[in-house]
Amino acid sequence: MKTKIDGVLIVEGSSDVSYLSSFLETTYFITNGLDISKDKIAFLKEASKVNKLIVFTDPDEAGETIKNKLINEIQGICVAFLKGNSRKSYKKHGVAEAKKEDILEALKDHITDKEIFREKYNLVSLISLSENPQKVKDIIIQKYHLISGNNKSLENQLNILKITKEEVWKLIEATSTK
Repeated sequence: MKTKIDGVLIVEGSSDVSYLSSFLETTYFITNGLDISKDKIAFLKEASKVNKLIVFTDPDEAGETIKNKLINEIQGICVAFLKGNSRKSYKKHGVAEAKKEDILEALKDHITDKEIFREKYNLVSLISLSENPQKVKDIIIQKYHLISGNNKSLENQLNILKITKEEVWKLIEATSTK
């Protein structure tokens, strides 16, 4: 059984998500390293209104830079610290290389037993019912202040914002009738 984390775990890369999701159940937001655009900051500010945000970056200079930028930009953001010597491999020292027990220790204040909000939207099916799928996708992005991306990325962002499938469907229906 996976350990549930209450909040959105902000990590640097997809390798972090691949490793962490093997034993943690939560929602993830990937910064893609130091690439934290104004759009990402705006999205995370919006997400902080409905979710606890937890910065969990690598214990290195890049991780510190990301953490500090997010702390300065987003009020009330949480930080989980990974000890610098906590790793399975001595070649790298990031989150993806850390020992499971050290990660759980770093995140202990955010462990929960409540259900994690997770909708299965299948945006491809939903927007394909429209006469103009790209227009509908653009409206969803604009309405919920999402960061442009593929459908999987948009679905993850909708989950972070706790937008239900019914809300998305109502927006699509309203768009289709115009």
